Amino acid sequence: MPETLRCPDCGHPNPSDSTACAACNFPLQSETAPVSDRPSAGPTAPGHGSGGPQTTEPASGPASEPEIILPRPIRRARPRPASNQALSLWLMFAFIAAAAVIYVAVKANLDRASQPVEGSNVDQQKQADQFRAALAKDSTDVEARIGVANVLYDTGNWSEAIVQYRSAIRQDSTRTTAIVDMGVCYYNLGDTEEAERLFNFALARDPHQAVALYNLGIVRERRNDFAGALSYYHRALESGPPEGMRQPLIDAMTRMQQKTGKVAPPLPDGR
Repeated sequence: MPETLRCPDCGHPNPSDSTACAACNFPLQSETAPVSDRPSAGPTAPGHGSGGPQTTEPASGPASEPEIILPRPIRRARPRPASNQALSLWLMFAFIAAAAVIYVAVKANLDRASQPVEGSNVDQQKQADQFRAALAKDSTDVEARIGVANVLYDTGNWSEAIVQYRSAIRQDSTRTTAIVDMGVCYYNLGDTEEAERLFNFALARDPHQAVALYNLGIVRERRNDFAGALSYYHRALESGPPEGMRQPLIDAMTRMQQKTGKVAPPLPDGR
């Protein structure tokens, strides 16, 4: 194996005859040529038994100067890179922290999506979970928000349903059915004034909202304003209510006519 000369600056192995390190250009040997071993050109002392003085022969040519090896340019030694251990530890810590945050967020969304609805049956709970899962993906999904509110309404969770209805209406105030349903929640909680305000709010957007008209009639009847109740019931019948609401409206009008002694005007043809 050929001998090598290790650089004292960077430790790079070089051939033994190198004058500078191949990696960092650090000088490895003396900058001048080695001294020659040839004899000097001066006279020699006379020898014994030579028969006379001896003379020195002149040199065959002019004496040559030793060859000078010029130094090669060098560069400043580069600092050795610091250990990457600290950086690796920080990257590992950041990765673990990010994974923990993602885990907590996903778990929170799953918990919200599977939150039990008090008083619900299996189908209602399944519907609520589906709507909440949709909201976990997109919190601006109005349909999913109203879907959750409707399940809460159907199970008698009035206060929670109001929160969901209000959030949906803030995003889309044209949802008159949701406005009316929120009014019913307030009515069931005993706040008839807020309920009446919401029913009128729905009528401002749809003057023929039959359910809002019917509910306003109920509010007026509760206040013993029988004439006002009769007017709202009559308007609800004129607005073409759902088939399942026609008979309750007819019964309510009959009841108010008995209370007031008045007869409601006839309905238009086909109503």
